Amino acid sequence: MKKNWKKGLIAFVTMMLLLIPVLGACGNGSSDNEGSAKSGEKVSIGVLIYDPSDSQVLAFQKYYNDYIAKNYNVEFKFSDAISTAEEEKSAIENFASQNCKAVIALTQSDMVAAINESAKAKMYYIVGVGTMTDEQYEETKDNEYFLGTIGPDLASEEKAGYDMAKHYIAEGNTNFVLYAGGMSYGVDAHRKRFEGFVKAFQEAGVTYKKPESGKFIGEFESDKYTIQVLEGFPDDAGAFYTEAQQKLGEEGVQTLLSVGIGLEVFGATISNVNPEIKLATVSAFTEAYKDGFNANPQQIDYLSGTFPAMIGPTFAAVMNAVNGDSKDFREDGQAFRITQNYWNAQSKDEFDTMYEIANDFKEPAINKADLDKLIKKNNEDITYKEFKEFASNVDFETIQQNISERE
Repeated sequence: MKKNWKKGLIAFVTMMLLLIPVLGACGNGSSDNEGSAKSGEKVSIGVLIYDPSDSQVLAFQKYYNDYIAKNYNVEFKFSDAISTAEEEKSAIENFASQNCKAVIALTQSDMVAAINESAKAKMYYIVGVGTMTDEQYEETKDNEYFLGTIGPDLASEEKAGYDMAKHYIAEGNTNFVLYAGGMSYGVDAHRKRFEGFVKAFQEAGVTYKKPESGKFIGEFESDKYTIQVLEGFPDDAGAFYTEAQQKLGEEGVQTLLSVGIGLEVFGATISNVNPEIKLATVSAFTEAYKDGFNANPQQIDYLSGTFPAMIGPTFAAVMNAVNGDSKDFREDGQAFRITQNYWNAQSKDEFDTMYEIANDFKEPAINKADLDKLIKKNNEDITYKEFKEFASNVDFETIQQNISERE
């Protein structure tokens, strides 16, 4: 845990909505091949991250360092923890000074400013595992150095929350605590996941009164369901945990639905007040969650999460740009927006199967053969349509089928 816990968590969830660290390939590239890597030259790529100690960040970093860097002539330069626009700008400037050719972003402190800063240094910029608002896209879509976004979009975020709530409603649970995370901080991913919760409960007959002006969360009314809401982040004063303990400790609570950072924040509290409470959250298929699924009593019951190799297509997009082929991978001449969905584990057995595939770094879910097909220098016939189809189709069943076809 970082010294400034609140600051770290705000940075963490900002990525979860969008969900993720920023990777950058540094250098002086342009769409006219001005910045293409010279033959035999090692390509430096800058990666913006929100917390170097976070398990999801470590998993992404391991995939890039232990697999990609060993199979391609590239090196990754990771930033320090970033939670502000100023820190983001400083990191991009540092990448430029190290002759990076692109920036992969897993942070989104000020995306428009970050894209402009990278373009100023003639470095390509791509959102690694995340999305952006329509307003941000409209402002940056024609920037030749902005490649685009790859990751769960806001509709996918809402679906993640909806599916989660629907699962427990179908199981007959009626007493819930909902964790809304950073809605009041402007975290769009958390807002959309929470809206997914709301939609599922409304379909079950719950009345949801929209929030009053100046507020972010409304009120639930139901004769059948008991629904409490917790929002914000842990603070140094401990008020967050006091409220969490009080709400989770209410008699009859069955399930905590969390928009993110579930086990890390609530695992100990649930163990203290009622180990039988089922915890469902959006996070990643990491060792921490494996421990949670295998604990006795089980600490985590449902996970909608990312897997390390899903950032493989982001790397391929960067290499296409660095090699001078970025114009061939635009959406009608503009930056692309490619959607990916989370993997959902609704039981320990499902989690264990997904975890094994997600954490194979010797022959990962998306391997060199897959990436070579996406990089025009290695596959001159690749089209943007084919690139988009592969990058967006990373659901577990498809990945599992791809792996079986290798054998």
